Amino acid sequence: MSNQEKDTKAIEKKKPTVAERFVSKVEREFEGAVGHGIEFTDEERQLASNLFIKIDSALKQHEADRNENQAPYKWENVDMQKLATDAVHRVRLGLDASIKNHIHVIPYFNGKTKKYDLNLQVGYKGKAYYRKRMAVDNVRDIRYELVHESDVFKVIKKSGRESIEDFAFDVKDPFDRGDIVGGFGYIVYEDETKNKVVLVSEEEFVKVKNTAQTKLIWNQWPDKMRLKTLVHRVTDELDMDPQKINPSYNYVEDQDDPFKDPNNEVKIEQPAEREPIDIDLGGEGLDVPEEPNASTNGNTTDAQPADEEKAALKAEVNKLGKDVHGKDWFQESKVMASNYSEEAETIVDLDTDGLTHLKRQLEAETQGA
Repeated sequence: MSNQEKDTKAIEKKKPTVAERFVSKVEREFEGAVGHGIEFTDEERQLASNLFIKIDSALKQHEADRNENQAPYKWENVDMQKLATDAVHRVRLGLDASIKNHIHVIPYFNGKTKKYDLNLQVGYKGKAYYRKRMAVDNVRDIRYELVHESDVFKVIKKSGRESIEDFAFDVKDPFDRGDIVGGFGYIVYEDETKNKVVLVSEEEFVKVKNTAQTKLIWNQWPDKMRLKTLVHRVTDELDMDPQKINPSYNYVEDQDDPFKDPNNEVKIEQPAEREPIDIDLGGEGLDVPEEPNASTNGNTTDAQPADEEKAALKAEVNKLGKDVHGKDWFQESKVMASNYSEEAETIVDLDTDGLTHLKRQLEAETQGA
């Protein structure tokens, strides 16, 4: 083998992997978005590589289920500048996409850019991880438990006889614990005199469910959503250290979900003369004009198969949207419709392909639970 051939093979061996090219791309796109460069540490490069694997897997899964009229779930159809900004901030928080419930990847098609925006939703384990790291007082551990009817739970408050706050918890019947009555978190500090029990009642869980935009997820995974709420409540009790908090912390917290404040009711501004879109296959409250049957003189009420399919899709999308977004669905449906088609004001204006796309998008949101 000639020296030239050896040099060529050596260069080929050093050719960066797809994940490495992604990391470099993120660095370049981030510089273009914020105006200054960034250079990952070796540890951050590994986290960025793990994120690439997670995103690539999510895109392939969505591509396998894609309607042929939708844009392909390919890297060239992803808004890389937005992704770069979101990815950098999550990497800077130390979030690892290879760990379950650190990051969920949910794609949204942006009708204006004609590309997919990737929502890198932080899971409850990721939330607990970075908040724990940024606390003023060093946290050794945090325990999270849901309490059921048959369990025996007692808080031991700090007092003259007790030097630390503690608890007693006994699961009497692990196979028949009854309904959930609440939950608690126990923060264990290096200085045990600061240990703290944080309580969340079932009433508070229900309050969060009623004000959240994710009722469908609550109905499907009630225990998981209570646990997620509990984690947010408990980590809210941690005092953040200004010396540890970085811009990435504020960026991600601003994108956070509505679990911070159960008393913060979700409100929407809506013209008084307009009612929320309420599509019901039963016919009552239908905010969709009926279309005459084109095969006759228009007096018959029989719908064509295509019309029936479209009406059924509208009903599915509307029901799913209200379950997922709750009180915000009226406004959110307008945004989603206009993102898919600039001419569409609401989901009523979408064709079958558009409705199918929105249905898949809403279903994808439930994967972030």
